[in-house]
Amino acid sequence: MAKSTRTMKEVAEHLGLSRTTVSLVLQGRGDEYRISRETQQMVLDYVKKTSYKPNYFAKALNRGRSDIIGAVFPDVFESFMNNIIRGIESVLYERGYSLMISTSRFDNKRECSVIEKMVWQGVDGIILIPTMPFHGAAPYDGSHIEGLLRQGYPFVVVDRTIEGLETHTVLQNDRKAARNAVSKAIRQGARNVCCVSLALAASSIDARLAGYREAVRAARMAETIISLFSLNPESDDLEKQTVEVMRSASPVDTFFVTTSGLADKLSWILRTHHFDARIIRFGETPRWVEASMEDIPHPHKKMGEAASKLLLDVIRQPDLPSQHIVCEAG
Repeated sequence: MAKSTRTMKEVAEHLGLSRTTVSLVLQGRGDEYRISRETQQMVLDYVKKTSYKPNYFAKALNRGRSDIIGAVFPDVFESFMNNIIRGIESVLYERGYSLMISTSRFDNKRECSVIEKMVWQGVDGIILIPTMPFHGAAPYDGSHIEGLLRQGYPFVVVDRTIEGLETHTVLQNDRKAARNAVSKAIRQGARNVCCVSLALAASSIDARLAGYREAVRAARMAETIISLFSLNPESDDLEKQTVEVMRSASPVDTFFVTTSGLADKLSWILRTHHFDARIIRFGETPRWVEASMEDIPHPHKKMGEAASKLLLDVIRQPDLPSQHIVCEAG
């Protein structure tokens, strides 16, 4: 085997070609620049024989793109985040892209910092699930995104919208899925349905609450809502409110829960206090686990796929009008 070649300059000198010619061949643009097939094959044969690999960052700089997509999520502890990642990667892998993932940890300033670093590191575009504050807190600050949008930076927002900003979005039909699930429970005999939800100012959560309200009002039932204002898993706020509604004059027989993590905690509380109630939740029970709750399946893998395809379209067509894709849940 020939001695390993370290630089593109060495490849060019050995073959008696210019660095530009070698670079264009390695980028797969030989035909575009009318480089003879013989020359292209000579370059490809030589780099294969010498195990030459072009410097990644130099290559990215020359092409003006990195073939890396950034994804920023509030966290990845719930299964639906993982499913979105699977959907994103299934598309990017086939298109020759890599994925860089980071989390904002439900912190608006951290989200801003993470996005800024990704842009500085040269990712070609960003898929974002924005972190949202609780209702009553300071509103979401989207100035870091607004600046990028003005520059035409490729950006797709998933799972929720950002009020006041026109972005490419991929959502699921949360309102319809929630309304259908609660209406079905009522038809099956539920008499008192309680909604359990984080009080986040997120369009997805608001839509699920709206669907719940539509269903109980249509059935002429009273609303019972447990709203939580803490992300602390050790908080006893859910336990206190659950015990209260279960020991009331009209105990709850069905819980509709807007997120999977809350449903898991609620299930533990009901077992601990020996309460009997049905749980319907947004989420999916793994097929090898005995289901203790009724699921409203997310289309999150499809959402991840749709977000990737849309972002790659935006990269190719920077002036693409805002696209809004809705995937059906449930």
